[in-house]
Amino acid sequence: MTPLDHALEAAARARVTLILGTSDTGKTSLTARLAGALAARGERVAVVDADVGQSEIGPPTTVGLGRVTGALARLGAAEVVALEFVGDTSPVRYIRETAEATGRLVRRALEAGFERVLVDTGGLVEGPLGLALKRAKVRAVDPDLVLVIQRRDESEPIARALEAGPRPTVIRLAPSPAVVRRTTTRRREHRERALRDYLAGAVTLTLDTNRVPVKGRRGETPADVGEGRLLGVLGAAGETLGIARVRAVDTARGRLVVDTPVAADLIATLAAGRATWRDT
Repeated sequence: MTPLDHALEAAARARVTLILGTSDTGKTSLTARLAGALAARGERVAVVDADVGQSEIGPPTTVGLGRVTGALARLGAAEVVALEFVGDTSPVRYIRETAEATGRLVRRALEAGFERVLVDTGGLVEGPLGLALKRAKVRAVDPDLVLVIQRRDESEPIARALEAGPRPTVIRLAPSPAVVRRTTTRRREHRERALRDYLAGAVTLTLDTNRVPVKGRRGETPADVGEGRLLGVLGAAGETLGIARVRAVDTARGRLVVDTPVAADLIATLAAGRATWRDT
């Protein structure tokens, strides 16, 4: 049995599988392959994309939940079911929010009757922040199985800590030889392309901030919401409907001009994180 076959059989026995490892180790490709293989067996499969900077399911700044019904060429081909706006393309400033959003989408998938839920994570695993983020995600997700992809032993502190308890099961895998490492520039280009594609279907809306208030990611009044700021678009129940980009601010008249694909009549609140993007 190959390591991939071993991982697939383990994932077939687990309700929730979390895949972790540093950047460019093939986590997203592995998630897509496993999800497609499980769906091909007739399982009801969901994937949670918790990499807020290199998002495949939903735009950057969000955690996404997708439905998988067959083989996937890429994780982004999953059908989007739900989003959670985090507010940044790096989870460092929002470790708790990123972990909690991931946990909520996992629970939502299980409550919806999905039999297998796979969670793809970002590449921050080393150092105090990496450990804090991954521990927070593991607590929020409560996985049955963790697949650790590592080149050497960069994820061993997390793997050993997980093995100290009765669960989850931990399986170590080596990266695929086909994995290509991306430079910081390539990763930024991927993020900008994803935002450009998402906003390609956007319309420009002028919103009354008395009717549609803008709140900070933690409920505070944001100090500055200038041109290019990315906002979470929330519905009446607080659910994330998508994101918007600020085009202009008219503070005196209480007006905010944004680009978003979300219909104006669905928007109840806007959430301001830290991310800004100007398409040049």
